[in-house]
Amino acid sequence: MNSQELKRLLEQLATGTLTAEQDLTFQELLKDAGREEYLSILAAWEETLEQYPAAELPDDVLIHRLENSLNKENTPVIPLYKKEVGRAKPAIVRYLSVAAAILVLLSVAMLFYTKKEKLTEKKLPALGLNDVLPGGNKATLTLADGRMINLDSAGTGAIASQSGITIEKTTDGQLIYNVAGGVALSDNETTRTLGHNTISTPKGGQYRVNLPDGSTVWLNAASSLRYPVLFAADERSVELTGEAYFEIAKDKNKPFLVHSKQQIVEVLGTHFNISSYPDEESTLTTLLEGSVKVVNTIHKNMLILKPGQQSQVNAETTMATKVDTEESIAWKNGLFVFNEESIPSVMRKISRWYDLEVVYEGNVNDKDLKGTVPRFKNLSEVLETLELTGLVHFKIEGRRITVIAR
Repeated sequence: MNSQELKRLLEQLATGTLTAEQDLTFQELLKDAGREEYLSILAAWEETLEQYPAAELPDDVLIHRLENSLNKENTPVIPLYKKEVGRAKPAIVRYLSVAAAILVLLSVAMLFYTKKEKLTEKKLPALGLNDVLPGGNKATLTLADGRMINLDSAGTGAIASQSGITIEKTTDGQLIYNVAGGVALSDNETTRTLGHNTISTPKGGQYRVNLPDGSTVWLNAASSLRYPVLFAADERSVELTGEAYFEIAKDKNKPFLVHSKQQIVEVLGTHFNISSYPDEESTLTTLLEGSVKVVNTIHKNMLILKPGQQSQVNAETTMATKVDTEESIAWKNGLFVFNEESIPSVMRKISRWYDLEVVYEGNVNDKDLKGTVPRFKNLSEVLETLELTGLVHFKIEGRRITVIAR
């Protein structure tokens, strides 16, 4: 379908003059669309709405197609909704927005609950008087000599210097290591002399660091990365606790090693994510591009990951499975993505990001969720969205959340 045909179709949809045959054509178009094509359709729809701002759109357009094609599983789904001020958007707008999130962010089946009932008008349970803000760029840098720099309050620009290496903080929450021209990047003696730095994020924190070799690391909440001020001549070795996304500068003569709970990951230059929290049973490594070797330090076995694969390492096993990599790095892109995930696992992620204590009333261990929720919403909005699944109720008391099974 060319752009003019699509334009006419969307205009008829906006004015309520779409025939049954044209409606079917549009449904098939959405069903077969890939990511880029879908985004183009969504952009064209938004332009059409600007031309017909007062159009009264039929509430049930395309809803049946979505239900028939997507409602094939019984896992409760987090409904995506947006609180509106003033007149609620027509259902078709909400439908397209949700469908875009489904196709682009999840690539798995999700159920859209609105039908003719408007979620924006749905009365949500009171969660408590206090609300909690989302996390942000917060971290502490510990230098080799023991000095600690609070990156939240430190000014931008140069914040420290170590033997010709300047550490700078940018306005957008980055730490950059600039190496002076006379400092050797592959000097083992210099590496030992300068020692290590550690960047740590608290609960409710995240940060990005550009390492001396040009590699970039994004740290999630409650995480830490220990690394040498200068890498050694034969390898680049760091230690991770928590979760981080790595984009490693290529150097075929100097492998990059990440030491974390129960494993060592070795790469030459690639993009990957490691989740290795102390309160999680397994360490997960997800490969986006390139190749990585994962070594289980308990059983001394190893495997090679290909793009699109995720390794799971624990005291019992070392295994690799194919996954949707967008889910693994959703946190880096400002999202929570849950795919048939247990409520305790969901709440561990939420508690790290909002710096909370979580307690439970009733059994929630047999309840799974799937869906997408923005990470930069206030806590009450996130919990209200979770409550719409009908599985749990929440009570907020300061920084303590009680999860009540339904």
